[in-house]
Amino acid sequence: MIRDLFAVLDARSARANRRQLARITVLALLEGVTYGLALPVLAALLRGDTAGAGRWLAVLAGATVLTMLARRRQITRGAATAIGTIHALQRRLVSHLAVLPVDRFTARRSAALPQIVTAGAIGAGRGVPYQFISLVGGVVTPAVVLGVAALVDWRPALVMLLTAPLLYAVHRRTTAVVDRVEERTHAADAEASARVVEFAEAQATLRASGSEGLGRALLTDALDAAGAARRADVRREITARVGFGVAVHLAVGAVVAAVAWLLLREPSDSALLVALLVLAVRFAEPVSALGDVARDMRSGRRQVARIGELLAAGPLPVPDEPLGLPDGGLDLEFRAVGLAHGERSVLDGFTLRVPAGTTTALVGPSGAGKTTALRLAARFADPDTGQVLVGGTDVRDLAPDTLYGALSVVLQDVALTEGTVRENVLAGRPDADAEQLARAAALAGVDEMVARLPHGWDTPVGDRGAALSGGERQRVALARAALREGRVVLLDEATSALDPVNERIVARWIAGLAGRATLLVVAHQLHTIASADQIVVLGDDPAGRVVERGTHDELLALDGRYARMWRTRSAAEGWRLGPVERPDPVEEELEEEGALP
Repeated sequence: MIRDLFAVLDARSARANRRQLARITVLALLEGVTYGLALPVLAALLRGDTAGAGRWLAVLAGATVLTMLARRRQITRGAATAIGTIHALQRRLVSHLAVLPVDRFTARRSAALPQIVTAGAIGAGRGVPYQFISLVGGVVTPAVVLGVAALVDWRPALVMLLTAPLLYAVHRRTTAVVDRVEERTHAADAEASARVVEFAEAQATLRASGSEGLGRALLTDALDAAGAARRADVRREITARVGFGVAVHLAVGAVVAAVAWLLLREPSDSALLVALLVLAVRFAEPVSALGDVARDMRSGRRQVARIGELLAAGPLPVPDEPLGLPDGGLDLEFRAVGLAHGERSVLDGFTLRVPAGTTTALVGPSGAGKTTALRLAARFADPDTGQVLVGGTDVRDLAPDTLYGALSVVLQDVALTEGTVRENVLAGRPDADAEQLARAAALAGVDEMVARLPHGWDTPVGDRGAALSGGERQRVALARAALREGRVVLLDEATSALDPVNERIVARWIAGLAGRATLLVVAHQLHTIASADQIVVLGDDPAGRVVERGTHDELLALDGRYARMWRTRSAAEGWRLGPVERPDPVEEELEEEGALP
């Protein structure tokens, strides 16, 4: 565990833990010497040699004072080391998460992250300052006691030495068994955590669909499985502790038998042998403590292993000598791009060029690879085959700051941080002035939104934007992207957020950026992209196959797949339930501006 722990620590924390390990070792040596000095004191007292006992008692008192001072130093510095290590380790984990490929954050992996970053970092940070006290003491202190015993009589010392392999073998065996059970417990707990999050987030859907019972059953099954795994873990832990305790008592019994045999053979040395018997008991105490700390040690080792696995997951490669981007407009190109998730291909030979300053829309059925193409353009992952180029340069040859400095990205799942509307919009460009903020807000419809919010720009958005509607969250994201003024803009429409008003706002937003940036839009609402320079229709057999390409009018004239999609959408808009409502004032404003198709 020591090697693995130091591998996940930064240089400063590693030095602090090495110094703490040295303090623990010194303390264990002093404790062993103190225990050993009890032998001549007891022997002298049993012989009636008070003068000799006094001399040895003075030496023992000095060693005891040194031990107490060493323990005080170890405790105070150990607490500081643990706190500093936990903080540094958590900062390193968070920094590492920030550079991992975005597509690595699956639901299951994300559910395990809080445990790794919190409990895992705490367990690893406490490892040397706390858990290693018993570990080092259980090895170093008995070794010193063994050395002192050997000076008195080599035969009981030999018995002590011969018990060490037995104790070690029992410890390793019980540890291996419990480790296997704990891995199953961890997996069951991770599954239960994922089910809890899923159950909480899907409440609206479960209740509306009448499937709440199914959701509860899935969660209950996961919790039952986690409970069963924990019970098995506890049973194994009890068995392990009992087994190790029995081994320790057998070791002590063997030493007692050896001393008793010597007493029967050599009664003249009874005082020294009785003192040796007391020392043998002291030999067993730190060894017994190993069994008590074994679970914490195993837990700490597994936590360190999980942290190591997370840190071993490397970020997307960054070139040693990154290239730059040209000034002015940037085109975006996909060259025979292929990507697979397991055995399922999500893009197969996808080829597309988006000229600088133009707008291209991707449409097609679910599973056609539209969102995947956009995420590859943002380098949330790298393709298995082919290239994605921005400004003629492969995105893998660009430094992250260079690439993301040229991009503005709006995803389906709008991510807002807990703060105000203003803070979330300015996250795209913190140094923006009032005029730039107002222009971006007007383009995305945020100006109208903040006018009716209770605290205007200073309205809190809540946890992950929960205080805003889906459409309002998307408006904030659109304003944030517009404020960045990226030369390449990637937009993945959020279907659920596009009510008629927000659909028209998206159309105005796209029209407002047309010609000023290179736009790639994944479109779910066809009316928002009717004015695009080119519309690319993707098929799903194979995924990413371009089946049609052209302008809105050209594709309608072609009377192919796009035309059928358009007619279906237009026919659906003709359906009404109840009386037609009055026009929304925002819709009227957009129509007057000519931003609607």
